[in-house]
Amino acid sequence: MIRVAINGYGTIGKRVADAVSAQPDMEIVGVSKTKPSAEAYIAVKKGYPLYIADLSKKDAFEKAGIEIAGSVTDMIGKADVVVDATPGGIGASNREMYEKAGVKAVWQGGEDHEVAGFSFSSSCNYEDAIGRQFVRVVSC
Repeated sequence: MIRVAINGYGTIGKRVADAVSAQPDMEIVGVSKTKPSAEAYIAVKKGYPLYIADLSKKDAFEKAGIEIAGSVTDMIGKADVVVDATPGGIGASNREMYEKAGVKAVWQGGEDHEVAGFSFSSSCNYEDAIGRQFVRVVSC
């Protein structure tokens, strides 16, 4: 079973979570949000453990009735691969955390090519992506 963390449960992350949940060989270990929102409620309702980057905001989530499973670092520690669906420009700052945890990571297309050093398109370089630690998709 491939354990997947989705860092950023917004427009892209919600779709990724739905796709991952439909795979028989994958499981979602968690999704993340930065503030209490409708998306955070949806994640919990769907049964996805919810993690936050800044634990000092835990009280705001609890006041909103949203259960928090821990920090993003905790979530990453449970994963084999992270799909970074944070807003463009934010994902690059997460690379060091993923390297330190020794997990594979996939960044959304809003990040620059340099974040992973490899930009993936299934129609032209699928085989070249196999086994890489870091990959950036060329488009959402």
